[in-house]
Amino acid sequence: MSLDVRDVLAPGAPGQTRLLLARDVVFHSPVADYGGRDDVAHLFTKIGQCLRGVEPLREFSGPGADGEGREGGEGEKRGQEHHSVTTFTCSVGEESAAYGVFVQQVDAQGQLTEATLLLRPLGALKAAVSQLREALSADPLPSRR
Repeated sequence: MSLDVRDVLAPGAPGQTRLLLARDVVFHSPVADYGGRDDVAHLFTKIGQCLRGVEPLREFSGPGADGEGREGGEGEKRGQEHHSVTTFTCSVGEESAAYGVFVQQVDAQGQLTEATLLLRPLGALKAAVSQLREALSADPLPSRR
């Protein structure tokens, strides 16, 4: 089972996103790595405000912690870790055709334990990093308050 990237990177309240995350979740952004449910939920909410119109294109998924699996989740068993990669399009700043990749690991309870976000082209990435920096300056991570 994988989580919908539109739910994870939702611009809504961090409290809703927080429910999707494991207590010790780790997030690998293009800039830094972050850990802990409160900080990652806050970041995902802010990222969701930067990335407009997130539309998934394709998902590649599979069970197990070794990263092996078949496209579409074939062979998936309930109650084990699950890995997936979702490609998506979105808009960021002046870039109307940004392309993203969201890599996720979900535990047996269906909570996100690890995620990586990639974004291109470089202009879109720079715009998103700039917007996120401003958003975090106005509303810092919970661990930095």
